[in-house]
Amino acid sequence: MGPDKKKVLQHFPIVNFISGKRGEEIQKLWRDFYDLYLVLRSPNLTYSEIDNFENKAKQWIKLFCRPSQGQINSASQIPDLYRKEDVTPYMHVFSQHIPEFL
Repeated sequence: MGPDKKKVLQHFPIVNFISGKRGEEIQKLWRDFYDLYLVLRSPNLTYSEIDNFENKAKQWIKLFCRPSQGQINSASQIPDLYRKEDVTPYMHVFSQHIPEFL
């Protein structure tokens, strides 16, 4: 990943463009992805760190495709972040297979 993409993942103020809780959650989602990326780039990982990476990667996917919660069009509704259809094979490999190779 190039340095510009890293800066975007680490510093881009998504909450300035998507307001409310949804913007905060999307920003957290991509900050968490950056943290996972940093783990992948680590030269030496312990078994515990690999297990932690695997758990966090799976949590990341779950948050990515979390469905809307609550009553539709109500003030208490928590909108989804992305659709399950937006999950790519790369994301599957990232969460399900990469830990095996670390």
